[in-house]
Amino acid sequence: MGAYVAVIVGVSLLRNALDRGAIKSHVDVVSKALLGDSRADAALGMLGLGSGLFRELVDYACGDLANCCAELGSLVRLRELVGGFDVEFFYTDTKTSWFCAMVIANCVSKGVLSGVRVLGATQVSLFGGDLEGGLSSFVDVMGRRLLNYSSRGFETYVVITGGTKLEAVLASMVAWLMDARPVYLVEGGSLIVLPRLPITLRPEVARALCGIDVGIMPSAEMLSELLRLGFVVRDGGGYRVPRWLRELLGARGLC
Repeated sequence: MGAYVAVIVGVSLLRNALDRGAIKSHVDVVSKALLGDSRADAALGMLGLGSGLFRELVDYACGDLANCCAELGSLVRLRELVGGFDVEFFYTDTKTSWFCAMVIANCVSKGVLSGVRVLGATQVSLFGGDLEGGLSSFVDVMGRRLLNYSSRGFETYVVITGGTKLEAVLASMVAWLMDARPVYLVEGGSLIVLPRLPITLRPEVARALCGIDVGIMPSAEMLSELLRLGFVVRDGGGYRVPRWLRELLGARGLC
């Protein structure tokens, strides 16, 4: 049928371009944004897609696909393995990440990778670094895309080479939850395509979780097991199903 690739976008494009002297415009803004300065980050968003900085970065990225950044380097190697595919880029809360995603998407859209079609770029919020909220966001946004494509017979992959360590962990979890394969490019080395680890829930576990979500508690033995697994958490004097797991149950039509 084909292949669908989700790519987590970090800021390696900006960092590498700055280190290699490819940026001539707004160098100070880029430097401060990479250090986490909120005003500089906002300024990158204000520059927009018609700025000189944007054009410089597109030229830099398209001129050295394999080495310009983690994301494009991974796509170059993945294309050698699987041929053409549809690709979608996922960026997080910062304008720095958004700017990099727009540059990479623009470059690939120019046809520099034959057979690779850009579907777009989508934001995934990390909720300020909260693990449960971040995983919930990934399942809701990226996970549903993966499930949609896999249900249509597509091979599905998640490129985790870019982004922060937390983003890579969360994206890997979503890949396995949605029967996709995580992809990681070792710096200066080979492309690692991890195997699928399809995670399924026993029918009785799914029924118990769906019941808890509407206030129907399972047996004490089942509740103890769900707590041990992390499928249920204590909340005040009661219990609840974490947001990410509710999203997963909903995406798979189990509740």
